[in-house]
Amino acid sequence: MNSLLTRVLSAAVAIATLFCLVYFFEINGLRFLCLLAVILGTRELIRILFNPEDSLTIKALFYFLMVFIFISTVKMPQHSGLFFSISVIVFFSLGLILQKKFEDLQTLSVFLFKSILGFFYLGLLPGFACKLLDFPNGVIWFLTLLGVVLSGDTFAYIFGLLWGKRKIMPAVSPKKTVVGSMGGLFGSCLAALVASSYLPNSTVTSMIFLALLTGASGQFGDFFESLLKRIADKKDSGSLMPGHGGVLDRIDGILFGAPVVYIFALFLEGLF
Repeated sequence: MNSLLTRVLSAAVAIATLFCLVYFFEINGLRFLCLLAVILGTRELIRILFNPEDSLTIKALFYFLMVFIFISTVKMPQHSGLFFSISVIVFFSLGLILQKKFEDLQTLSVFLFKSILGFFYLGLLPGFACKLLDFPNGVIWFLTLLGVVLSGDTFAYIFGLLWGKRKIMPAVSPKKTVVGSMGGLFGSCLAALVASSYLPNSTVTSMIFLALLTGASGQFGDFFESLLKRIADKKDSGSLMPGHGGVLDRIDGILFGAPVVYIFALFLEGLF
């Protein structure tokens, strides 16, 4: 019960912060929130992907390139693949220059491929969430993404806590259950139905479909981050939000759900 109360209070603070950003700064407040999530999340990701003894130079470059990929994806999405490729080439080149600091080539290869995975996870994916704000109903689409994923997280936690018995993927995330997953999709559908009242081009059917795909993607994003933490032998990515963990623990589902909502927004806004 204390854990649930902590989660509720922590979530209430996050919701109040989100409200203040929208109320006082409107779209720019949400764009700043995306950038802040990338900056703080990259710090946590470095703790997960890299060893403490790894080069500070290469960690700093990883940090810089991550922010660069995110900003270029937001500002010039049509060239995001190009900037991503350039960033990977730069990082690979530095890795080869510093190869003598690694035990062998296999260790170097694993290090570099983990870094590419990081660029995709926290460089490209948040860009899709931020680009939602450029649509005619951008704020509503952005809040729909948050609502569908976070409502799914909340319902999954409650359903799993009350009725969850059968584990869905115990090797990756031992606490998540089949009932919790189904409850999460139900919660995502409820949030999407609320959002449909504010999106003029949407229908109940399209929003339910959006909720199921986004909710499922969000759950796989949660599993993906759990896998990263398990490999790194860490319980949480950080401790910024009591009861929830770090930034990555809160946005993992949002990152995987962002491209799905972005595609739906393109179709429903008639911009595809």
